This record gives sequence, structure tokens and C-alpha cells, in this order.
Amino acid sequence: MLSAEGLSLDIHGQSILRDVSFEVAPGEVFGLVGESGSGKSMTALCAMGLLPRGAVRRGAVRFGGEDLLGAGERRMCDLRGRQMGMIFQEPMTALNPVRTIGDQVAETLLVHGAAGRFEARDVARERLARVGLPEERFGLDRYPHELSGGQRQRVCIALAVALRPRLLIADEPTTALDVTTQAQILDLLRGLVDEEGMALWLITHDLAVVADMADHVAVMRHGRVVEAAATERLFRAGRHEYTQRLLRDSRHVPKRVAAVGPAPVLEVRGAVRDYPAKRLRLLGPRSMFRAVDGVSLDIRAGESVGLVGESGCGKSTLTRAILGLDPLQGGEVRLDGQPVHAGYLPGALRARMQVVFQDPYGSFNPRHRVGRLVAEPFHLVPVAVSGRRQRVAGALQAVGLEPADMDKFIHEFSGGQRQRIAIARAIVIRPKLVILDEAVSALDVSIRAQILDLLADMQQRFGLSYLFISHDLGVVRAITDRVLVMQAGRIVEQGETGRVFEAPQHGYTRQLIAAAPRIPQDWVG
Repeated sequence: MLSAEGLSLDIHGQSILRDVSFEVAPGEVFGLVGESGSGKSMTALCAMGLLPRGAVRRGAVRFGGEDLLGAGERRMCDLRGRQMGMIFQEPMTALNPVRTIGDQVAETLLVHGAAGRFEARDVARERLARVGLPEERFGLDRYPHELSGGQRQRVCIALAVALRPRLLIADEPTTALDVTTQAQILDLLRGLVDEEGMALWLITHDLAVVADMADHVAVMRHGRVVEAAATERLFRAGRHEYTQRLLRDSRHVPKRVAAVGPAPVLEVRGAVRDYPAKRLRLLGPRSMFRAVDGVSLDIRAGESVGLVGESGCGKSTLTRAILGLDPLQGGEVRLDGQPVHAGYLPGALRARMQVVFQDPYGSFNPRHRVGRLVAEPFHLVPVAVSGRRQRVAGALQAVGLEPADMDKFIHEFSGGQRQRIAIARAIVIRPKLVILDEAVSALDVSIRAQILDLLADMQQRFGLSYLFISHDLGVVRAITDRVLVMQAGRIVEQGETGRVFEAPQHGYTRQLIAAAPRIPQDWVG
């Protein structure tokens, strides 16, 4: 259905892709893996004709025998959505913030003349329900900012499959999703492939997802395909050194020395957070939705605590309350024994607590250069202006970037690189508590291994405490001392990480662990 033959790409004279070749057959799942910035997404954008100005393509990309590199924009507009769908990596930037989710899913059908306005609305309702957003809970009149990161990703998937395209390109389609929703989405994509003969081109850094889904896999590095083979054969007997390193890094566990102090850095007692719900009728009473329901937790000095649960369970809402960004209707939050109040937090207290948000692009001002973005926390601590640039350069090097990156803008980086910049900003003033909201979800396995080693090393050297909010159970198991499982605003199970993962007591915890994708043990030894 799709083939690339000697595909090369230059942007303003910079070589991005070199001699990339592969094939995707009808009804097949093709996996493309590699490091962040290796050219995976640019290869897909070549096929879709969505390249920036200054791009020069050579070679051929054929779809059903038609060379897409020679097709005009009018022809590509006809193919996009109808014949070729794409799920983009960052849902918040892929969706229109001023249009409702129902209108955006229906728009694909209206633009291509596949349905009238009312019929398109019905199809949008059905597609959103199929990806886990039923209308009774997520009305078609909601806007993207009213949804969590995982819910926004599901809207993007519904939009991409609205017209049942022959080829679906999924660029990190489950990065922002919890494990149970990820399993549902992957089952949905697999069902579309099986039922309709649709081809699926899966771009991901998650090797476990590739092992579970893909028929064939290609490994990219520095704009080239270094190895390609049937999935099981590549996992069992990958020949290239880079492929072998990816497999090792996917199982990486950082070396950590337990040095947990007796005093708590963070105390949360009976936290309650309510939001007004939608009125059921005009001028009717407004009910309240309880997002966080009586949550209590402690994090001690030098301790790593994991918080896991489905998208929308209240993890990010609790995080905002801890950070003093949202008020509580009940309970309290204390940092180093001092109360945290929404709306006012002294600079000296705020400097002890930093955060890495889930959406790296949305957490930065796109008009500022990276040097200024990473230096933002310095207004909280007395650091001489002359020494700030050196501190920023050190923070960027610590997360695997170069000091020269200080002079670039955030849009010049890949999704994984943006997340590394977010981590650099959080650690640049050496806080006591770092809250990491899906901090490594956008990173490929090799960079994730480096970041986990970095976080473990910094924790040992500076006595940092971490609150890991993640859907990646492998990361939580590797880096945390204790784990808390959250469902519908409540903590349903907590305890020492190894014990919870090996002998879960609550049914919801068992469901989470069972849904997590795994590489078969006999494939990697």
C-alpha cells in the first residue's frame, strides 16, 4: 500500500533523511522505532506532504502505486483524511483550541463531502464513543483544554479514523495514555486493521507496544534505517549494535541507594477538590464533580513516590493543588511544614518545589529562547546574573543537550528534546521536591534510561524527593520506593513498590498491571 524508495530529505541544506526505504502492506502493522530526533516523524511528514518551507525531497514515496512526492497540494488535500489519516504526537497542538471536539471530528467528513452537517455530527459522536469518550460523560461541546492529555489524544485518534482511511499513520498514539486506555486504543487500531484491511504505520519509542502490535519493524538512527526485519526476528536476533542497545535500554533499571530521611517534605491530608458540573437543564441547579476525594499522602526527604491511575482519575488535579495552582475545598497541603495556599506561595517556599509538566510544548513560551526558558526559576533564588548562563548550560548538558541549544527556540526541538528541556528547567535551582507529571512519557528508551540515571544520581547527591505521576508502570517500578494507585479521585492501594507490583490487593491495581504491554521474556533473554 505504501513504499518508500531511497527517500532523502534536506531542510535549508541540513540533511534530515538519507536513503530511507521500507514497505507497508495492506492489513499490516509496520513499526518504526528509534531515538527522538532520528527522523521517524519527518519520514511520516514526507509521506503526508506536511513539510516546512525549504524542504527538498528526493527518491519516491508511493501510495497505491502513486508517487506522492510528485502530487500537487490539491491532490494531497484529497488524500489526507480520506485515504491517509495521521495521529500527531502532541494532541494539544494538533487540535484547534477554539473549536469543540465534536466540530473538529465532524470537520473531516464535511471538508471531504462525506456527510451532511447532522450526519457528520452523528458520526463524530460514534467515533468519540468508540475511543472511550461517550457523550454522556464528554459532551461534543467540550473544548480541548477541558480534557486531560490522554483524553485529547483520544480525540485526535477519533478525528484520524473518522473516514476510515486505507492507511493510518500513528505518531506516538499512546504516549499520553494510561495503560488501560492504551490497551483499548491499541485494540481499536488492531481491530481496524483486521476488519477493514487498513494498513497501520506505527511510530513509537515504546518497544513493548511494537512487540505486541507490529508485523515488521524498522529501526532508524540519524535519518537512516539501520535495520529492518520481522518483529520477532528483530527482537530475538537484532544484528545492529544500535538495535541491541535499544533492547538493553528498554529493560534498564537505574542504580539507586535508599537514603530516605524520617521527616516528610510533603504532607497532604484529606485533600478534596470539586469542580462545577454542567447543568442538566436551563437554569437548573449546578451539581459538583469531585475530582479529588479525601487524598492523603506523605513524601519524605530523599524518597521517590509513584502515583499511577487512568487518565482523568485526578492525578494532575492533585498535582495542581500540591503546587498551589488550584484551591482545595477541604484538607491541606504542607511543604516543609509550611502550608501551601492557592494564589499565594512565597518565593522561598516555591523554590523548594518544581514541576515537569505532561505537555512540554504547552509549558513553554514559544517566543523565548531556551536559555531564557530554563532560567525562569532563577527569580525565586538569589543567583548572580553573571552565573546564570553557566548554570543553564550545565542543566542542559545534564539532560543530554548542548550549551549551544540555549540560543534556539522551543519549536526547533523534537517532542523528546522538549521534555528534556523541561526537566532541565526544573532541576536548575536544585529544589527539594520535584513533581514529574509524565516526565519521561515522550522520551525514547535510550534517553529515558539516561534521564532515569540522572534523576537517581541527583537524588543521591542532593537528597531530592520525587513524586512520579506516570502511566508507565515500568518507569514507576524502576525509580520509586513506594507507589500509590488512584481511581476516581481516591487512593485505592498503596505500599512498597515491589510488593504492590508483585502481589496487588485491589482489583483495579491488578487490572492496570495486566493491561501494561510487555516484551515476551523469551524474545530478549
